[in-house]
Amino acid sequence: MKKWKMPKWMKPYADDICNTGDNDQDRVKVVERLANGRTDIVINMPLAVLESCVHSQVLLLNKLHADGKLK
Repeated sequence: MKKWKMPKWMKPYADDICNTGDNDQDRVKVVERLANGRTDIVINMPLAVLESCVHSQVLLLNKLHADGKLK
């Protein structure tokens, strides 16, 4: 499966994509890792929910960008 990479236009919003609780200073890398994650909720519920939140925020940003509503 192809890994999702954050597009250039989205990088300024990386800090706004939920508090991931990750100590890594590279927020783009953290968001990409979570957006690509497919953790089973039975195995690790907190991580699975966090991945789901990041997925939804990325989808929202893509929709706003496609509709021309982001600067």
